[in-house]
Amino acid sequence: MIYSESLEKAASIAKKTIDDLAEEKIAANPQNFTVWFDQLTGRNPELTRFIDRAREQGLEFSPDQMQKIYERFMAPENSNDNASGWSQRIGDVAAQIAKALGDVGDGTEKYGAILEKFSGNLSGTENSTDLAHMIGDILSETQSMNGQINNLQNRVSDSSEELENLRRELADTKRDAMTDKLTGLANRRCFDETLIQMTDDARESGKPLCLAICDVDHFKKFNDTHGHQVGDQVLKLMGRILVENIKGSDLPARYGGEEFVIILPETPLNGASIVADHLREKLAGRKLSRKGSEDSYGKVTMSIGVTEYLIGESMDELIKRADSLLYKAKQDGRNRICAARAHPGLQKAS
Repeated sequence: MIYSESLEKAASIAKKTIDDLAEEKIAANPQNFTVWFDQLTGRNPELTRFIDRAREQGLEFSPDQMQKIYERFMAPENSNDNASGWSQRIGDVAAQIAKALGDVGDGTEKYGAILEKFSGNLSGTENSTDLAHMIGDILSETQSMNGQINNLQNRVSDSSEELENLRRELADTKRDAMTDKLTGLANRRCFDETLIQMTDDARESGKPLCLAICDVDHFKKFNDTHGHQVGDQVLKLMGRILVENIKGSDLPARYGGEEFVIILPETPLNGASIVADHLREKLAGRKLSRKGSEDSYGKVTMSIGVTEYLIGESMDELIKRADSLLYKAKQDGRNRICAARAHPGLQKAS
């Protein structure tokens, strides 16, 4: 990142950065300072909008959250090995096109000068032999010029194809950065960004928005008994259940470990509850068997907490309420859903 502020302007922004970090209770380390300084300069509008929205919603700028912000806005090339060197690669292709255009430009200028010279000499030509030689020279130069133009077309075509390949690779890299590799669902980063956007939309439109948090019942015991590979099979099964049964603009994602989340825009609580219970039944009705055998590992079930976004609340409040409803479903016997607009009454552990 190149900063062009004057000494006085940079000093002013640096002081404001320190003040803001202290106010938000964010450690003033080099990484956090860089993030905040950059958003105050206004050179990164997407970063500025993200932080403004987070502050409006009361989002806590924890060390983990600041790390994610840094990786997303300040060091995208470090978030995925495949993303390194994009600027250099695209710059190389652009240089190839520029050189091709420059080369043909030089050739065109030379060709024009030759034609002008021939034009001036034509009037002084007195015999057919000289005229024949001159026409031959013009044809030769014209063929040479055509060759340069054809070469240019090939070079630009090759460069355009390379740029298209880079565009596809970049799109794949961006998709990979938002995808959980084990289940193929959206990952935590994608969920966080989408929930911020959808709560903003719900606040502006007044339309309902629901959140469901799902957790595989007794997953640790299952994992310890049958091994991590079988545990991964359970998580993949959860991913398939969600992909097969979540449609439209609803977003299923892996939240972490054996927890999954579903964002349901423009969906009231009763509708979200129906969707959640349908998913619960689908998982409970599937059998997980040993590979190449009919031996079953047993029934896999999940518990789900479902709640509706309350206009004006923070994203953390929404997630905490859904999580407490999930815990209530576990308390009540598992393999069930618990849905409410308010925090449930939870029994204290004995």
